[in-house]
Parts: sequence; structure tokens; C-alpha cells
Amino acid sequence: MTLPIRPKGERKTRSPHANLFATGKLTHPPRCSVIVAHAADEIFGAGCLISKLMDVTILHATEGVGVELDPSGPRLLPNDISEQLHRECVAALALAHVPENKIVDFSLQQYALPQNLTFITRKIKSFLQESQPDIILTHPYEGGHPDHDAIAFATHAALRILNENGFKPPALFEMALYPSGEPIAKVPEFLSRMESESTTLLLDQQSQQLKQRMYNCLRTQLDLAVASPSNFERFRRPPDYDFTRLPHEGKLHYERFDWALSPGEWHALSTRALLQLFPETKHRQIGRNQAAA
Repeated sequence: MTLPIRPKGERKTRSPHANLFATGKLTHPPRCSVIVAHAADEIFGAGCLISKLMDVTILHATEGVGVELDPSGPRLLPNDISEQLHRECVAALALAHVPENKIVDFSLQQYALPQNLTFITRKIKSFLQESQPDIILTHPYEGGHPDHDAIAFATHAALRILNENGFKPPALFEMALYPSGEPIAKVPEFLSRMESESTTLLLDQQSQQLKQRMYNCLRTQLDLAVASPSNFERFRRPPDYDFTRLPHEGKLHYERFDWALSPGEWHALSTRALLQLFPETKHRQIGRNQAAA
């Protein structure tokens, strides 16, 4: 095959996908912001990918809580657990070459993100204006956890606000992090969406060992770390979402739990937030076509 001759000095433009998953060294490595609902979500969903990127900023919207403490250690109060989990994330992310000054904690209350969609959208917008990423990695909208869905909503909405104010939006990717049938495991799987192809990173032995060392730092997440896979990670570009509609038909995963909001409550909260954030366009969608390149 004959390739066209490029004029001297012309630099080939790489796709966002190539920038994120490139195996070789890049002349201009992309800045990546990873936005997650709970501390340690980024480690379970994208720990190995993060270790391969050069310039990463992590945003934890909530502090998160431990699933089960190391039985050999003392019992801790919720605030103590949050502080310990933060230290554990710092240690785990250091293994992935992310320094502590690149970890941002909003320290919002867990489970309360859906009730504060407008507030968290504006917080994420300010964060993105400061971090100026080329690529964003975040949660999909799948009904797995209401906080995850809230972060998906807020990230898409923040990008749309930036786009409508003349800022070139970064490329948006999602990481697979869905609850398994077991109550304490997270698996790198997406719910089936035929229109969205995913990219799977199969981790070699060295990468699996790195991810396991990251898991080993998470003593407050001990059972979760033991139960969750460490041999692959999965990512995709987001489909177009309508956040005023449920992510899929049938019962949502989080409806199993008495602490979660109902589908009717999500509809009311997301519709109200859209009207507050975008009053001139009412129920217009904020999916990828509107909010991201």
C-alpha cells in the first residue's frame, strides 16, 4: 500500500483512542482526568491503564467507606475509615506513578450525589477548567450504583456547559465497573449496548502483579479486592444518554437495596437538574454528541 507523502514538519494527529491506549511513547502525552464516585473506584476499574499514562489527575467525588476491615486491625469509626481509605488510595496510586498532589477529593457524602446533581456538575466543571485534560475517564450510566450514575450525569453536563461556552471538550471514555451477582465484587463489564464497542486490556503477568499490589494497599476494601478480577480492564466511548430516562428496561441493580433511591426519584432529580443547568433547552439530551468530541 502506498502512503501519501506528508510535508515536512506536519505532525500526524492521533485519535483519542490511540492517545489513551498507545503502547509506545508519545511525543505529546495526553493529560487524563479520572472522575469517580468513590475513592478506589479508579483502582478497580482502571488501575493498570492509569499506570501507563504520563499525566493523570484523579477526582474522588465522595470519600467512600470500607466494605470490611482487616480483622487483625482495630475497628474504626466512619470518619477514620474514610481517612484510612484516602491514605490507601494514595499508596496504591503511587504504584501507578500518580503523586498525592494529583488526587483531588471533594469529600461529599456517599449516596447523596443524585440529590445534588446541579452542585456536583458545577464542581466538576470547575475541576475540568483547572485540570484541562485531553481525555476524561469516568463511570457509565447503567443503574449499577446511583452515585456512579450521578457522576456520569454530572460529567456529561459539565462538558456540555464548557462546550456551550466555547471550550473545546476533551474526549470522554468510560470504564467498566459493574457490580457482580455477589454483593461485594465489582467486575470490568458493561451492560450490553450493541452500538458501543469496547476496548479490553488483557493484563500480562507483570501488569496483574502491579494491580494486585495496588489491591493489597486497600485494607479497608479487603473483601472487595479479593473478590474482584485483576486480569483485564475494559473501556469504551459513551453512547448517547438521555438521563431523564432509566438506563435500561427492567429492574436496576441498585433497586435491590433499601438505601437507594427509586427510579421515579432519579427521573425527578435528573429532570430538575437539567432544567436548572440548561433552562433554555429543557429536556435536551446531554450525551456524547452534545457534550464531547
